Amino acid sequence: MEMHRRLIAYATANGWSSTPHVGYTYEPDVTDLMEVYESMREGFATEHGHRLTVNVLMLKVLAEGIKLAPRMNAALDLPRDIDPTNYDGTLTPHESINVAAPWHLPNGATLSLNMRDCGNKSLAELAAAAADLQARAEATDFDSLYKRMIDATLTGRVVDIEGQLNPQDMLDGTITVSNIGSICKAPGSFNLIDVIAPQTTAIGISAVQRMPRVCVVDGEERILPRSVMPICIAFDHRAMGFYDIVPFIDRLEQIFAEPEVIRTW
Repeated sequence: MEMHRRLIAYATANGWSSTPHVGYTYEPDVTDLMEVYESMREGFATEHGHRLTVNVLMLKVLAEGIKLAPRMNAALDLPRDIDPTNYDGTLTPHESINVAAPWHLPNGATLSLNMRDCGNKSLAELAAAAADLQARAEATDFDSLYKRMIDATLTGRVVDIEGQLNPQDMLDGTITVSNIGSICKAPGSFNLIDVIAPQTTAIGISAVQRMPRVCVVDGEERILPRSVMPICIAFDHRAMGFYDIVPFIDRLEQIFAEPEVIRTW
């Protein structure tokens, strides 16, 4: 098995064996959001020097929601051997929203790379960070990277190489966001996605799809074709219940209903 698959196999097997997953598929209407995005895209690249992608936009949208749902961006530490008389542990919210985002790399592998501090970065800063990761991925010796990452995990010794991906680019993610819509445009959606301990949440974004929706037009209900983006929210049921993610969903609903706000980001 290739090194990158072995690393993924270890992380996911550990997550599924220890984490009670709950999955919820949220299907927001993003018609108006995508119209504003398309109107911004060309001028954004001219002004900031980097493309505004749907990936970058959605990282910022999700981060705005996560700010209101701190249990989604936390580390859960529970004893592996559960004593029912002393079920103790800690849940520590993170100050920064560091998104572990699966990235399709030039060598054909997929690894989660860390988009740091998505909550405080502007859209331009996130676009620049994504472009930097992509440029360094294209220059990376992956055999060396895998060895350096394992060494950093086991010994704490970090060896960085300028201009390439480094261990910290794959470590310290606080929440996972995977966008299969960037590689697969077919209709469908995530049913569930791996929560990688000690993270408490993973989010899977599917391609924007045209679907019939009931809309109110001039006071009357009509069925119209609309753009829908299925979003799977998977979370560790030990860390939170569904009520803990409701503020996250409410904030996204607000953004999708009033998408002009993204121009201020």
